[in-house]
Amino acid sequence: MVLKMTEYDNNDPSKRKHIRIALILALTCATLIFLNFVVISIIFDWADWVAILVFSIIFIVPAYISNAGMVMVGGGKPIDGGKFCKDGRRILGDHKTVNGLIKGPLYVGIPISLGIHLLFFILWPLIQLIPIQAASQGFFVLYADLRLYEFYFIGGPFPIGILILVLRIILCSYGAVLGDLAGSFLKRRLNYASGAPFWVVDQLDFALGAILLGSIPALIFPGIYLAPDWNIIIFLMIITPSVSIIANTIAYVVGWKDVPW
Repeated sequence: MVLKMTEYDNNDPSKRKHIRIALILALTCATLIFLNFVVISIIFDWADWVAILVFSIIFIVPAYISNAGMVMVGGGKPIDGGKFCKDGRRILGDHKTVNGLIKGPLYVGIPISLGIHLLFFILWPLIQLIPIQAASQGFFVLYADLRLYEFYFIGGPFPIGILILVLRIILCSYGAVLGDLAGSFLKRRLNYASGAPFWVVDQLDFALGAILLGSIPALIFPGIYLAPDWNIIIFLMIITPSVSIIANTIAYVVGWKDVPW
């Protein structure tokens, strides 16, 4: 069903339909997270699942923050200049602005992410003891190599690690923005109104953009720069929509939001 409205009242069948979808997706997401934990723990080790969780969050945090930053510092001139495609619909829409595209990552995503990793640099002598100790006791099957933790937490050995870290943060931040724009372009082509829920795609487009753009240097510098492996990518495809869908659904159920999206 293609939605052509952005506001919903309590008697709107479209709203009721999407509330049901949100509840089903929230339960599905929670189940998938649990099943992912069970499968990884059985095939490998529960500690490997924890490592996947940590690596995934560290990798995707710049994308999350930049995606939110687009809303915080957006406004102004739309990227598409108000132009329409041949299908008679806007290319992107008024909500996708030049300010959001440039300033979201530059003013919000990148600085905050660098601040987080500065803390990791300070705490690294203590942080590294955790995987070292766990690996020595045989907890890991997949992620016993300390270089993986070094890459995700501080980029790698000093000083090249700093350059790698900054590059990864920049690429993930702007990859999220470009992924969000691609999702908006697809949404317009399918005639979904701005603000109408486009389930899963709305929650995944920025993460896919971050993964794709953030992995490119691994093709150029394979011995220095690491791309997320399939376990991390699969987990990101589960956890990214889960965070948004579950949080919005809970906010709706407790009365903090009028709609669960």
